[in-house]
Amino acid sequence: MIKSLYIKDYAIISELNIDFNSGFNVFTGETGAGKSIIVGALSLLIKGKADPGVIKTGANKAIVEGVFTIDDYMKQYLDEADIEYDDEIIIRRVISLDNHNSIRINQNQVTLNFLINLFNNHIDIHSQKDSQFLLDKKNHLYLLDKYCNDNDLLNNYQNKYQEYLNIKNEYNDLINNTYNEAELDYLQFDLNELESAKLSVEEENDLIDKERIYKSSEKYLNSLNNAINYYDKENGVEDNISSLIKELNIDDEKIMKAKDNIETLFYSLKDEIDNLKDVLNMISSDDINIEYIEERLYLYSKLKRKHNLDTEGLINKKKQIQERINFFNDKEFILNNKKKQLDDIYNEVLTIANNIHDLRQKNASKLEKMIVKECDELVLKDVNFKINIDQVGLNSNGVDDVEFFISLNKGESLKPLKNIASGGEISRLMLALKSIFTSLSDTSLIVFDEIDTGISGKIALVVGQKIAKIAKDTQVLCITHLAPVAACGDHHYYIYKDSDTDTTSSNIKEIFGDDIINELAFISSADNSDSSIKAARELYKQAQESIK
Repeated sequence: MIKSLYIKDYAIISELNIDFNSGFNVFTGETGAGKSIIVGALSLLIKGKADPGVIKTGANKAIVEGVFTIDDYMKQYLDEADIEYDDEIIIRRVISLDNHNSIRINQNQVTLNFLINLFNNHIDIHSQKDSQFLLDKKNHLYLLDKYCNDNDLLNNYQNKYQEYLNIKNEYNDLINNTYNEAELDYLQFDLNELESAKLSVEEENDLIDKERIYKSSEKYLNSLNNAINYYDKENGVEDNISSLIKELNIDDEKIMKAKDNIETLFYSLKDEIDNLKDVLNMISSDDINIEYIEERLYLYSKLKRKHNLDTEGLINKKKQIQERINFFNDKEFILNNKKKQLDDIYNEVLTIANNIHDLRQKNASKLEKMIVKECDELVLKDVNFKINIDQVGLNSNGVDDVEFFISLNKGESLKPLKNIASGGEISRLMLALKSIFTSLSDTSLIVFDEIDTGISGKIALVVGQKIAKIAKDTQVLCITHLAPVAACGDHHYYIYKDSDTDTTSSNIKEIFGDDIINELAFISSADNSDSSIKAARELYKQAQESIK
C-alpha cells in the first residue's frame, strides 16, 4: 500500500504532501481542483512515461515521490537488484525540461521497466480506459484465465506450444530445403574445399605468431641474445644470485625463510630463461618456413572472404554443409523422424489445450454466477451474463475463443458486452468484476478515478458500499462527485485551489467530523443550509452503519 505521496511543480500543484491510510480513502473537491491530477501523479510514479508537459508553468522540473510498504515478492525482486530496503521503499521520479529525468528507489537509479515489474499486479489504477478494456473482446479470455487461476497449467502450455512451433518450423524448413544436382555439386565442392583446408583456430593463431616473430626476427635475435647474455655471462645474473643465496646460509629462522623464497624465485627465473632460449633457437634455426606460413594464412584469408565468416564460422559451416548433404541423401528417413516428432508434440500440446478448455468451461459457469450475484448487489437485478467459449484451431492461447455476453433486462437477448450503452451500467459491471478479480490477485492498492460515472440516487450508496467491501482487504483511493459514495469512506480528503494574483495551485487536507458533513452537504445540494446539513448527517450515519 501507499503511505504517503509528495508532489512538487506537477501540473497546477506547487507542492503538497499527502499521508494515506489503509481502508477506503475518499477524495472530493470542486471540478478542476486537481483530483485527477493527483491520480495522474501517482500513475506517473509507478508506471508512466516521462512527459515534460506535466511540469508546472515556470518550473524546470517536476518531482513525485511516494512511500510504499512491500511484500515478499517485491523484496525478492529488490534483492535480485541489490537494492537495500526496510519494510518500505521510497520511489522518486524527477522529470526535467532538459530531459535529465530519473527514477530512484531508495536512492538507487532504476529503469521504468524495472519499476513496472516491481509493482507487477500490486496496484490497479482504474480509469475510463479500464471500461474499454472490459468491453474489448480480445481481453475476455485473459479475464477468464485470471479467474481460473491456474498459472502452472497455462505456463506449461505456453512452453509446449513454443516447442511445437519450433519443431514445426524445422519440419517446414526440411520440406523446403531441397536441392537439384547442380546445387548439391556446389555444396559438395565447398565441403571438399573446407575439409582439405583442415582449418583450426589454434593453427591460425600459431601461424600468426610465427609470422610476427619471423618478420621481427632481427630485433628479436639481438634483444634475446643480449637478455640471455646478461643472465649467462661470467658474473652475470645467475652467478650473482647463486652467490647471494650462499651468503644467506645462516642459522636464523627469518633469514632462512627469505633464502628459501629467493631460491624459489631463482628456479622460476631459470625456467623462463630456458623458455627464451627455446624461442631463440627457433628463430635462429630453419624451423620457421615463412613460405608455408604465408601460404596457409592466405588460404585462411581467402576462405574467410569467400564465405564472409571468421575461422570458427568456417568450421561450423563445414558441419552445416555436411548435414545438408546428409539430409539430401537420407531425406525420407530424416523427414519421417521429424514428422513423428511434430505429431507427438502436437498431440501433447492439444491434450494440454483441451485440459485448459475443460478448466475454462468449468470456471466460466462459476464466474457467470458470481458476476450475476455482484451485479444484483449493485442493483443490476435482471442481468443475465454468459461467457461464450468456442473451440477454434490451436493457437498461443489454446483452442478457445472467448467472448462475454450480457442482457440487462428481462426479455432481452444476450448481446456482446461492447453493446452496453449506459455509462452507469458499465461502471457497475466494472466494479462487480473488480470485486471478484481483486480477491484473486496480489493487488494491494486500487485507485478509482470516478468509477461512479453515470450513477445517482440510491445506487450511488450501493456503489459506495461495494467499494468499502473491497477496501476491507485492499487499500482504496477513490475520487468521487457523489455524496453517498463519499459517505462510505474510512478517511476523507478535500482537494481545493489556492489562488493569488499570479498563480493558482491545488492543495489537499484530510477532513474530519463536521467538516465531512459540510462537504457531503455541499456535494449533494451545493449549499450548506440546515436542511442540507441534516440530510448529509443522516446520509453519513446510514452509510457508515451499512458498511459495518
